[in-house]
Amino acid sequence: MIEKLTAIVADIDGTLVNKGEDMMPRTRNALEILHQNGVLFGLSTGRKLNKQMFRRNKDWGLSFDFDVMIGMNGGQLWDRDHEEIESYYLLERETMMEILQKMAPLHVNAMIYEEDHMTALYWDEGIHSSMKRNHMEVILADGSFERLCVNPNYNVLFRFPEERTKEVEEFAKTLSCDRYWGIRTSPGIIEFMDPRVNKGMALHKYSERNNIPMNEIMAFGDMDNDKEMLREAGWGVCLLNGSEISKSMADVITEYPCTEDGLGKYLEDHWLKPHGLL
Repeated sequence: MIEKLTAIVADIDGTLVNKGEDMMPRTRNALEILHQNGVLFGLSTGRKLNKQMFRRNKDWGLSFDFDVMIGMNGGQLWDRDHEEIESYYLLERETMMEILQKMAPLHVNAMIYEEDHMTALYWDEGIHSSMKRNHMEVILADGSFERLCVNPNYNVLFRFPEERTKEVEEFAKTLSCDRYWGIRTSPGIIEFMDPRVNKGMALHKYSERNNIPMNEIMAFGDMDNDKEMLREAGWGVCLLNGSEISKSMADVITEYPCTEDGLGKYLEDHWLKPHGLL
């Protein structure tokens, strides 16, 4: 366990909130206590940092604003002391088209984030669920790869039934190269991005530009796209429901899953109580 806690960053789905977007009460209470005691808190997500993301604290009943946000799996970084959102290593249009063409034989739906909306190849239940979860409008490309490749973007995301995850993930790995790689960010979701982009990279940039040592940052995650963040943070915590690779990169695994208030219970037992805050 780290000796000094200055900041906490957490993945959203399966870590901070459950699948229904609800934050468990003990998680909310633990974060409130820590923030009242000067610990900074923010998100580290695969979602885009848009207007809706900056309002999620209210949706979850938190009384304070976020101090830091990492978006697009490390492709974006914002913090309270730097108003502009920094962007890193976008995919070029030609690269995006190449990815779409190589993934085409699998017949899986593709989407990208644009401004405050999403653009998808076609409509399906996966896109509908994503629209509700992200609180974003969806524009349909009517099957046109060209529509998805109008501008450079952080990633190209593919959605498919969860039972196809192993098949699609194994195929995506065969396509990885020095310009892009595919990673499973959730069951039924594969994202392609620049190999230099990951949440751990963005966490280092946050650390450097705010003079917060990495060994004073605690990170929570659960899926493969959290593994670098869990490895690089001063203390990396993987939820019990996490993927095997994320568990292997973490310093510790929670005793309870996200659905049983795993993050909140961990903070209570391993930080708040030992430090006399609860």
